[in-house]
Amino acid sequence: MIDFQITTLAFLLISLATSGAIAQEENSYSCSTDGVVLQILGSGGPFANGRASSGYLLWVDGKSRVMVDAGGGTFAHFGEVGADIADLQLLALSHFHPDHSAEVPALLWPLTGALKIAGPSGSEAFPSIDEYIDGLFGPTGVFRVVSQRFQFQTLLVDVNAPAAEILREDALVVTAMGVPHGDVPALAFRVEIGDATIAFSSDQNGSNPAFVDFVRDVDLLIVHFIGNEDGTGRADLHAKPSVWGKIAQDAGVDRLVLSHLPENQNFETNLGFLQEVYTGPLTVAEDFMCLAID
Repeated sequence: MIDFQITTLAFLLISLATSGAIAQEENSYSCSTDGVVLQILGSGGPFANGRASSGYLLWVDGKSRVMVDAGGGTFAHFGEVGADIADLQLLALSHFHPDHSAEVPALLWPLTGALKIAGPSGSEAFPSIDEYIDGLFGPTGVFRVVSQRFQFQTLLVDVNAPAAEILREDALVVTAMGVPHGDVPALAFRVEIGDATIAFSSDQNGSNPAFVDFVRDVDLLIVHFIGNEDGTGRADLHAKPSVWGKIAQDAGVDRLVLSHLPENQNFETNLGFLQEVYTGPLTVAEDFMCLAID
């Protein structure tokens, strides 16, 4: 069962389930210190709309253990929620559009020790995770002044290979797979922490049938709800709402979370298309929202 602790002052929450307690804590952005909790650092899309861009943090017993994506605004939110870069076991980057990776230099500025960073293989138009890190922090990188302080272990994931486990450490297991996002090498992630399972869709068009098995029976599936049912908004890059609905329904996810929300989307109309095929519990993400998994 998943409980919700909403810690943002203004929020939109749509819930179709009758179970689960909802509580609001004012003047605090911190999540519960117990168990596994997903916190939304950024629920917005690629352009400014009052939300930070893509970013998610997994807390385990009060420690910030896994961060997925680092879009614009997530660095400030990382600090506001009381997270510590030294506690991270993994920073997972889905792809190298700015709204998913622009805050990496600021986020890592306080780092003095080692950190594992996962990301996709490259292409002619996009760097691999190794090239990305080297371009930022290598001997001739943009931020080479701090390169001696950082000890990176990059985990390169071949976007053309089947889903594969990329990290197993204590109770944490992370699996990644390539997902179709136009010509952009992109990854989805599945994180298991004990009995809790959380999957992150990344930006994708939903056309790979293997993704259903990848997210099957997860407690939370976070999808990027940026595409429109009529195909506007680049259907080659972003799944239509009905596609997300079918994936979630077929995979039997425990709860679907809609995130990466753009300003100009016809949200209510698109939500209707999703709900025609998905009948399970649903939550609309907001910055600072906490989703605790029991």
